[in-house]
Amino acid sequence: MKRALIHIGTHKTASTYIQKMMETNADLFKDSHAILPKSDPTFEALQRLTINVHTPADLSNHITGIYETSVELARSLKADNTLLSSEDLLGPVPTLAGIGGLYPYLAYTLPAIQEGFDDGGVETQFYGYIREFRDWLRSVHAHKFRDRERPFAPRKFIERNALPNNWTDFIQRLQTGLGPTGFVYQSYESDAAAGRMGSALFRHFGITDTTLDQMEWIEPVNVSSRPA
Repeated sequence: MKRALIHIGTHKTASTYIQKMMETNADLFKDSHAILPKSDPTFEALQRLTINVHTPADLSNHITGIYETSVELARSLKADNTLLSSEDLLGPVPTLAGIGGLYPYLAYTLPAIQEGFDDGGVETQFYGYIREFRDWLRSVHAHKFRDRERPFAPRKFIERNALPNNWTDFIQRLQTGLGPTGFVYQSYESDAAAGRMGSALFRHFGITDTTLDQMEWIEPVNVSSRPA
């Protein structure tokens, strides 16, 4: 059975950088370990569906399409192992699009993707980076108010946007919905500290250290840092 490793972010954890790394170094990956670009038409169609689930009505309208597009995408994969990456599969950036909570619909959308891939003949595992929660909140706040000055008040920001105080419930919902091995995660800070953001993801995908050493490690993009 073919396998797919689906990197889902989270938002504000260098996902854009990792996707650029995938594009820049795609030729280094062997035929058995292929990269599917975020711009692949069927993959783009799936991302459009998940990013536009803002309400229970949206979920009801899109869930069948999410499943069917996942089946189509799975059947289009040629390699034995394929790496895909899009934080949009989780839905919009938390606090945007009028959505409260921390990815409130992922317990429905991601299992639909998993089921679609399985019915399309591809075994899936989802992979995410988890950032220190207060630092992640600061980055989301900066993204939300990037066009105007707004002091960061963590408690108020959490209350106004119905956010939790940590990642515990997020992880539990994923592991419940996808199964105990359906979702794995890595510390954003530990990977960043090693100087090669994304290396843990690539190793989990099956890329050897020899290939990692051959990769072109580009400058990071769109990652806000903790203030001094």
